[in-house]
Amino acid sequence: MNLIEIHKECHKIFRKAFFEFPEDEENDDVKYFGPSNACKIYDKLTEGDDSRQDCIGENFNQLINKINDEWFENYSPGGNLDYYFFNYYLLLYLFVERVDLIFEVINKDGKSKLFSDYQFHNFKELRKINKWANFIKHPKEFLFTHWANYYIKGDEEYPLAEGDLKIDTDFIFKHYFSETKPRPVILENNDKVFVEVPDFIKTTKEFCKEINIFFDFICCNQIVADFLKKKSTIQNYYETDDESENINEDKI
Repeated sequence: MNLIEIHKECHKIFRKAFFEFPEDEENDDVKYFGPSNACKIYDKLTEGDDSRQDCIGENFNQLINKINDEWFENYSPGGNLDYYFFNYYLLLYLFVERVDLIFEVINKDGKSKLFSDYQFHNFKELRKINKWANFIKHPKEFLFTHWANYYIKGDEEYPLAEGDLKIDTDFIFKHYFSETKPRPVILENNDKVFVEVPDFIKTTKEFCKEINIFFDFICCNQIVADFLKKKSTIQNYYETDDESENINEDKI
């Protein structure tokens, strides 16, 4: 598959994971309808009260819509794989940062083993995206490589020869997981570097699955929901129909 075909397939996965669809969902021209799955958080934290406003659900909802509209629908990839990879992974990383922040808030200093274990076991793809984003943002000695080649994992057109150096997910975890990891000095002044980009379709599937798990985590845990509600929900933000009727009656 070329990048355009991969882009379209990832869009289908993204739409189906986060939006409701009519029966003809395989038609690329069919638009989504209804709220995204992030609105479940909004409904949970506002308790269905139309006068309330919640920013967590709304912020995730806006991010989903922006990526769907601006990245998937309005952007058409060319043949530059590294450009596509950098941009797509940094967009997904925006979700990762927000998920991590929620866990930092509800599990300050990682004191709850229950929450820490849950995050570790349920968000492995988000962790991979996080570490690849570290590589993109903070290249370390990769800055000193010469004309690195990029290929998608599974692409047999790029057989590596003896002496070639492959940057894959294992390499990223070894050198870019944190500042305490050894620096990749082997990249310095190296002209035989190949970057094995993760499979975009598989990444998109796992990413969507884990983000929906995160949404359910908030919605199905009353203690978590109550804690986050205090930080994100405004009471009496909107004027309801009942309030408008009462105001009109008072005027009469």
